[in-house]
Amino acid sequence: MPDSRIKNARRIVLKAGTSILTSRKGFFQPAAVAHLGKEILSLIRAKREVVLVSSGAIAFGMQTLGLKSRPRQLKQLQACAAIGQGKLMHAYESFFSKKKLHTAQILLTRDALEAGKRLLNAKHTLDELFSLGILPIVNENDTVATEEITFGDNDQLSVRVAQLVEADLLVILSDVDGFYLKDGSRVCRVREWKQIEKLAVHLRDRRRENTVGGMRAKLAAARMAMQSGIPLLLVNGHEKGILDRVLGGEEVGTLFREASGGG
Repeated sequence: MPDSRIKNARRIVLKAGTSILTSRKGFFQPAAVAHLGKEILSLIRAKREVVLVSSGAIAFGMQTLGLKSRPRQLKQLQACAAIGQGKLMHAYESFFSKKKLHTAQILLTRDALEAGKRLLNAKHTLDELFSLGILPIVNENDTVATEEITFGDNDQLSVRVAQLVEADLLVILSDVDGFYLKDGSRVCRVREWKQIEKLAVHLRDRRRENTVGGMRAKLAAARMAMQSGIPLLLVNGHEKGILDRVLGGEEVGTLFREASGGG
């Protein structure tokens, strides 16, 4: 049975991983931004509020510098992020402004999402952007904070943003159709966060040179979301119309939601 909370979600956090914006060789693809942009526009035109948590700044910086593999030194990764962040935002703004939608860049750090006054300031900013009809695009401030550089590719950041805006749904857009086990079967739904530890043992994981975290990082994010009562859905962000399918009630990807949540 389709999950009613998913179908009726009004405030949605989307997390786009680096793999959604780049080719298999790690090169940034303008067509990928256009594809993602069309998906987001469809949600906004349906009167849903959207926050985009976007990775890709480091990959953009790597491409600018002509690097073929992800640097190992943290200072090099921070430099790539500094180079790529503006280019990433320019790519988004260039697409959305032509569609009469403007974007706002929000760079966060983990301590800002844990400190009372700064947390409240971030929430007020996001609420005001919603009221103005602006698309917030969030990334970690990688030049001064390093948590998501070294682990997670913004997966855990997306959960914290979903908590901050009291989202009805968090969708992680990946390059796979969901979580797969070593035997090749797809996990369609996880109904209790305590299952995640057992699931991780049998998980089939893979990652690319210009990304971090892989599926185990997403499982950690899923655990955080479930404990917060926020449904998290992992889907293939390369598929055309995937978000409309999700919100239309089609059961795709892997859904993490407590069974007691109804639907």
